[in-house]
Amino acid sequence: MPSYPKNYPFYNWVPKPLGILILLLLFLPILTVGGTYSVNSTEMMSGLGIISEHIQFANFATSIGMAAFCPFLYRLVVIRREKMMCIAGFSLMYIFSYICAKTDSIFLLALCSLLTGFLRMVLMMVNLFTLIKYAGNMEAYDKITPGNEPTSGAAWDKLDIERSIAQPAIYLFFMILGQLGTSLTAWLSFEYEWKYVYYFMMGLLLFCILILFITMPYHKYPAGRFPINFRQFGDASIFCIPLVCITYILTYGKVLDWYDDPTIRWATVCALLSGGLFLYLEATHRNPYYQLDVLKLRTIRFGFLFYLLLMVLNSSSMFVNVFAGIAMKLDNLQNATLSNWSMLGYFIGTVVTIGLSMKGVHFKYLFAAGFLLIGLSAMFMYFEVQSAGLYERMKYPVIIRSTGMMMLYSLIPTFATQRMPYKFLSSWICTMLTVRMVLAPGIGAALYANVLQERQQHYVTRYAQNVDMLHPEASASFAQTVQGMQYQGKSKAEAINMAAISTKGRIQVQATLSALKQMAGWTLYACLFCMIFALIIPYPKRKLLT
Repeated sequence: MPSYPKNYPFYNWVPKPLGILILLLLFLPILTVGGTYSVNSTEMMSGLGIISEHIQFANFATSIGMAAFCPFLYRLVVIRREKMMCIAGFSLMYIFSYICAKTDSIFLLALCSLLTGFLRMVLMMVNLFTLIKYAGNMEAYDKITPGNEPTSGAAWDKLDIERSIAQPAIYLFFMILGQLGTSLTAWLSFEYEWKYVYYFMMGLLLFCILILFITMPYHKYPAGRFPINFRQFGDASIFCIPLVCITYILTYGKVLDWYDDPTIRWATVCALLSGGLFLYLEATHRNPYYQLDVLKLRTIRFGFLFYLLLMVLNSSSMFVNVFAGIAMKLDNLQNATLSNWSMLGYFIGTVVTIGLSMKGVHFKYLFAAGFLLIGLSAMFMYFEVQSAGLYERMKYPVIIRSTGMMMLYSLIPTFATQRMPYKFLSSWICTMLTVRMVLAPGIGAALYANVLQERQQHYVTRYAQNVDMLHPEASASFAQTVQGMQYQGKSKAEAINMAAISTKGRIQVQATLSALKQMAGWTLYACLFCMIFALIIPYPKRKLLT
């Protein structure tokens, strides 16, 4: 690593506490600026005349862009030009945000989201490594450089304990900052309109660029050539194509009736061909973009599996949103406010994880506890789902689920990277983000959405069978609605039609509540299965070469 000025990356007149605050401030646009914002999806859909699947697809495109950066980790963090990289990245994110605010093209929205995700990961890693060096006077890059691995089993075990303590704290910082950004965007879209979220983010980016100009000097490029060549960007593009196709299938399958639609069939063919091409290129290149040998490590494969199970089951968070929307008619701002309780769960999960890790509690017990908490959240919803649900009680399943999720979320990487050679680290992070933010959430969202729709239709058919004029309660409610509509000046035909719609709506609500209750029970069983699985599988460590 080249040498840098003592107060790098700031001018000498910038005091250290102020420099740390500035670097922390830079994380705000990095973590919050995105192609789309799920909290303002309702306003965005009404403003653009699009469906919710478009917003969901664009969000997945952002995650794909973030995963595509990870194999470049070693090459980019050594550049260490904080000022120029942040200014260039923020400027591009400003342009992408402007395009997203103005366009009604889903293709442009998804493309800008993918590129924004790539930039977010670049800037997050650059800023994180700079913050660690500036605040802690420690070169974090040396801790992950191939060749600097521990040489004994005891040293590896000590590193595992250090990671079990450090990683939950780091994840807590990022997840709380991300949740605060979500709340901010929800408030902006609720108080104004969805475009103002983009305008605010553009203003925040300009403010950060101004701070960079004022507080940081120019630093020359430390090496003779840029560490990434055109071929590696081509590999990154091929990496993105099958993931985009897979998320397209999972996101739009329900809307397009799966393989009855030609675009789903073409997306499947494209995913298979591009995925096969990517595997062939990475297996034959001398200096591959993604190292396939990382998948030969047993802990990596189990980390892949645990993240898949976690994020699929974490899709059960939809229970609270659907129930709150159906039974309580909450708007996006109220839903976002309810989600803020997850920060308390993240904090509790972090404290519990760090405390138990310091006491040397085995991974299997921590994983089992995490799945158990997610199951308890589903069990709470099983008993809570009813027509007269209380808003105040909805915070409890949010807190319980986020506590369990945080325990698993922050410890799975530590387990997966046990005694892993550092040369595989960037490929592991790419694998982790691909599973954790793209494949598993896509599978989970598709699974829960399709099961919910099927169960709704099942219960609608079941409940509607006995709802006719011979049913005392149904006929009384129907007659009362007809009479009320006629008092308001409606004709008899209009009154009958509106009474029928009202009856159908009540049946639909009851069917949705029954479907949620049944799905919550199934989720509890799935969590118990995962808990038992985590307890019974062996946890051998990789043997070290002597």
